[in-house]
Amino acid sequence: MDAALFTPELRAELAALEQPHPSFLVSLLTREEPAIQAFRDQINTWWEHVPSLARTGLASRLTHLENEVFFQAFAELAVHEIMRYHDIGVVEHAEEAGGWMKVASSDGGHEFGLGVVAYLPEVQMRGSNTVFRHLIRELNRIHHHYLFSVYLKKWLPYDFDPRPIKRALQVWLDSLDDGSWHGKYAEYRDQNIHLEFSILDKLNQDATSLVRFRISPLQTPDVLGKVRDCIESLLERAEKDAPPDLPLVATVFCNETWSLPDTFLQDYLYGKPDYSFNWTTHGGRVEQLKSYQQDTSKYGVFSEERLSRLSAVVLADKEWARDKVVFTLRVLHNPWAERPLPRDCLGEFAQFCTIGTEGDTAHLAWDNIKRIRFRLP
Repeated sequence: MDAALFTPELRAELAALEQPHPSFLVSLLTREEPAIQAFRDQINTWWEHVPSLARTGLASRLTHLENEVFFQAFAELAVHEIMRYHDIGVVEHAEEAGGWMKVASSDGGHEFGLGVVAYLPEVQMRGSNTVFRHLIRELNRIHHHYLFSVYLKKWLPYDFDPRPIKRALQVWLDSLDDGSWHGKYAEYRDQNIHLEFSILDKLNQDATSLVRFRISPLQTPDVLGKVRDCIESLLERAEKDAPPDLPLVATVFCNETWSLPDTFLQDYLYGKPDYSFNWTTHGGRVEQLKSYQQDTSKYGVFSEERLSRLSAVVLADKEWARDKVVFTLRVLHNPWAERPLPRDCLGEFAQFCTIGTEGDTAHLAWDNIKRIRFRLP
């Protein structure tokens, strides 16, 4: 097939659809902002790096209007490019969506199985943290002398316009000055949006950047449960097509920044540590060591015997930063894996990995922690 993935004919066909369209693909191929154009070209470049024999099924999914189908294919393509950029090549490609591939370091010294499953947060269907941040930026353009907090009680839709909220908030702040409103609380609500505002302080003169505190719905427990579901789906597929006798790495790729504090994530995967030690180096770097025993970490996902086949979990995501796509990637090693993943397999990435053992105790710490976020050319 033609090397170009997004052909002019496809773009013209999608442009003829009724707008706005809920499909990620339609947005990607019909919007003409410079950042979107650059991202489109970037994906086409990644596509050229995929061997021709592996393109057929992937192409049909990367040009699919269903968001779940498209983003699963995008996740596979992005991980393929991330690995290639870091000198890790795909030896055998997955034959189906969500399947396992065999990858190897450039020197051929390490091989392991890599599975990729996409995670579209439920909030992606209704709104986004990115949209919330856009709202906060808009509210911070108000000139006034009240500092306030914003509590998001209902997720914002992707296509919402923040300007009516900004105008309503401006009217409210003015009414506090003229005495027509008494109290420190107000809310904005319609069928799609529910926000609450609270006055925190009053300044002596007008200023911008008035938002001092913002709260969005807590996602962590739900997200962790969905991560577990994604890992389980990859393990089920492993019975069918994972490369035998190799370490297996399950990658969960999110279309939204992972809102997972390290402590929540580590407790969920490893259980409560028996010992934790933090120190700061002379250079100002904060380091942390945690020790676990499988018997006492029974509430951690990795402590389950059936997950011993899994050598590591990779959490990856993409986000927009200054009109550029930025990726984050964290490797979390399973200290009780049947086939541990050598650290230098993924040596350039941020890894929470085993740095030593004493009897039944595994000591884990972060390596390359500053390498969590990166861009691709």
